[in-house]
Amino acid sequence: MQPSDAARELVLAFADDELCVGQNHAWWIAIGPFLEEDLAFTSIAQDELGHARSLYGLITDDVDDLAYGRKYSEYRSAHIAEMLCHDWSWALVRHLLHDTAEQVRWRSLLGSTWSELGDVAQRCLAEEQFHKDHALSLAERLLSSDEGNSHLKPVFVELAPLAREYFVGPDEELLATGVISVSKAEQQRLWLQELNEFFEPYKIELSIEDDAPSDGRSGVRSDDFSLLHDEMTAVLMIDPLAKW
Repeated sequence: MQPSDAARELVLAFADDELCVGQNHAWWIAIGPFLEEDLAFTSIAQDELGHARSLYGLITDDVDDLAYGRKYSEYRSAHIAEMLCHDWSWALVRHLLHDTAEQVRWRSLLGSTWSELGDVAQRCLAEEQFHKDHALSLAERLLSSDEGNSHLKPVFVELAPLAREYFVGPDEELLATGVISVSKAEQQRLWLQELNEFFEPYKIELSIEDDAPSDGRSGVRSDDFSLLHDEMTAVLMIDPLAKW
């Protein structure tokens, strides 16, 4: 099928989320709290950047220019994806919220009438399962202790409402044309249900229904985006001919 403007906007926002989270994960290379996490975050960062590249490639032949060459207002990333999260607790919490959301979002694209998009989703889901399993396993270990629970619980409560932005935006046309198979509202419900089932043993309940999402999807960037963009484009500024 020839993708509509709405379908292209969906893919652009998804790709921008992956680009920002991949870049943010890469910041932890060699400075994670222990070697296992250095390796895990390095691997996940590479995967996320690869997913971004695959998605950008569906809507342009010049991936570098689309990823790095736009005005800030032309990016569509969710604000939680842009957050630098240079505190390890925040990085872990964003990792878990992001990757549980990503798996729900990728599943909604399986069998898409935009067949190339459905193919990308099929390939990426296997890697997303590793990301999700890693985040849940590490969180489980930390939340099982009183110290870990008291430290991470307020971060989950604070960041979870921001992750709601992953599921905002019009979807009537996307559903009607079969680009996605699950509404964004239902995706959000499934995501929140999975999180609350995971958190139940740790006496954490997330409620985000009354929280208004931020407006990254409309082109308004978060306070962290400028610094993140500088990191993303540092090599390109040295050598404009470099390819990622």
